[in-house]
Amino acid sequence: MTFSALAWTAALALPVVFAQGRESDRSKSPKIAPRMQPDSHNTTHWPTRPLPWGEINFIHTTDTHGWLEGHENEVNYGADWGDFISFVTHMRDKADQQNVDLLVVDTGDIVTGNGLSDVTEPNGQVSNKLFRKMDYDLLTIGNNDLYHAEVTDEIREDIAEYYGDRYLTSNVDVEIDGKNVSLGQRSRYLTTKHGLRIMAFGFTLQDFKAPATVHVQGYEDIVEEEWFKDAISQPVDLYLLIGHADIGQGCKIKPQYQGDQNPLICMKDWFRENKPEIPLQILGGHSHVRNFTCYDSGSSGLESGRYSDTVGWLALSDVAPSNTWNGSKTITDVPIPTKTCTPHSSALSSRTEKTVRLDRRYLDFNRQTFAYHALGATGPEVPSSFDTPFGLSVTDDIKGDRDGMNLTEELGCAPQSYYIASSPYNCPDNIYTLVRSALNETVHGNNSDSARLIIFNTYGIRYDLYQGPFTVGDAFTVSSYADIFYYIADVPYDDVTKQLQKKLNEYKGTDPDYEEPKEDCGSNSVRFSTSRYASASQQSVLNSRASDSDNLNPGHVTKDDFGDCSASSEDCGDDTLHIPRLENEPHPYYMQVKGNINENETKTVDVVFTSDIQKKIIEFLGLTDKDPVVKPYMDESFTTRDFLQVYAKTVWSEKPTCEIGP
Repeated sequence: MTFSALAWTAALALPVVFAQGRESDRSKSPKIAPRMQPDSHNTTHWPTRPLPWGEINFIHTTDTHGWLEGHENEVNYGADWGDFISFVTHMRDKADQQNVDLLVVDTGDIVTGNGLSDVTEPNGQVSNKLFRKMDYDLLTIGNNDLYHAEVTDEIREDIAEYYGDRYLTSNVDVEIDGKNVSLGQRSRYLTTKHGLRIMAFGFTLQDFKAPATVHVQGYEDIVEEEWFKDAISQPVDLYLLIGHADIGQGCKIKPQYQGDQNPLICMKDWFRENKPEIPLQILGGHSHVRNFTCYDSGSSGLESGRYSDTVGWLALSDVAPSNTWNGSKTITDVPIPTKTCTPHSSALSSRTEKTVRLDRRYLDFNRQTFAYHALGATGPEVPSSFDTPFGLSVTDDIKGDRDGMNLTEELGCAPQSYYIASSPYNCPDNIYTLVRSALNETVHGNNSDSARLIIFNTYGIRYDLYQGPFTVGDAFTVSSYADIFYYIADVPYDDVTKQLQKKLNEYKGTDPDYEEPKEDCGSNSVRFSTSRYASASQQSVLNSRASDSDNLNPGHVTKDDFGDCSASSEDCGDDTLHIPRLENEPHPYYMQVKGNINENETKTVDVVFTSDIQKKIIEFLGLTDKDPVVKPYMDESFTTRDFLQVYAKTVWSEKPTCEIGP
């Protein structure tokens, strides 16, 4: 196992004496939890209503992206993977007590976005083995698991082979020894404990730049395969389509890369056309949202957030004929699903013979939520009976791995939170304002006084940066990709060069003019409950929440086909109420940073960029591949993962205590 180069930060390492003294100061904080990771925090709010239980129930995760240690500087999502394992263990026991079925499902993207997965080369060498400690019933693969052949090999060996016939890749082939083979199993036919017959498939989106060794099939090919024809010939009570794809998208799309469809939704449409009498359930992913979609009275889709911030819950009843279902006919002492999906199409409605009763919930990923639903605990503390021995051991394993890979080293104290889309671009608490300062401070060649124009892909920033201790692991979380900085020296600083950012953004279809803030930022520009986007009725609800004596935390506030949590608590899918932090502020695809440039005097500049935009830089500067000499701007061990680390050590002064924000 090899680790990513951190030579630049090593030169700025904190003195050992300081690192030792910091623990005693931090121990005064009342927010440290007895379990989970020691640098995580308990939430201040417990759920207040039990989950609905159906004849068959699902626990769903997606897009975990290596976030197995929890969100250290956020109170809503502080649980780690060991806590989640304990939760699932208790919920399976509850399902047995209720005499109903429970399946636990993940729908892909288990790498890219967290130091625990990304600090190793290839990504996932450590995190995969931690992830698989969760005893999933069904899983599928995501696009981030497929970008690099060596990462996909790790997924195949550590995950697909480990889970065996539970790991489904119905439309994904990889080249092995010159042959295209399915990475996992094509399908799985299972009968639950209580007699429900399920045929499950796993479908991954096509809309990504897959390497030449990865082949993602469309639905037209799948339905003609002999294995598929054999699968659908089995007697079935429920078709289960798990997939790494957007559940709210249509079948036909216009992707940038291969294919012209969302295979998960195309397959759903095929089943509803050809097997309308059999209920169908989708568990999706990829778009990083909480969402529930009704397709018709016998089919629906659930998507369950991102980065281990959400556990999706789905309860279904009236799925199987009474002669095959041998579980509880009447569930007592807990709510039961009473909702039904209104058909989106009258034509489909006429072909659908069965109506399923169902309900969904989005659970915040924290110990209080888990203990409430697992044990009925209501606080103030999580009871020790919640933790299972295996869950505790996984928590310890995560802590040991984080320490061993130096992910817990504190680089500084972030003085405030910085947001990708909750604050307008160019405002002080927008993360790209911070990125601009950090790039200007840290990205310069041998001559720090040279004039430079740095072009940066904003989509390389993958997560907000929260107030509080900023660690090596946090740097990987915020800026996940290890891109080297290259440059073309002594480019004339003329109208062509000055229009470079604008041309790049026009090429990507984003607003080309982002030089100045478009509104007054004010002292706090983050969009919480007082919002220019809220309707009058929504604003009334939001105002009442903001003034609530409980002082709700900012967080996810979800609108789906069963209800709008911002307008009413009735039929709200969010398990815990929050003041909404709106996430709809736009930003450019590319930003630029001017270093030592005087608009009236500078004649030439170094144009600095990462390799992913090299071709377009050359094109828009009016050069050819033969003209420029492209060289690394700095030592190649310094990448886009490192600039925030260096900035934190040099700019964010250390404090005796470092508290997280609201």
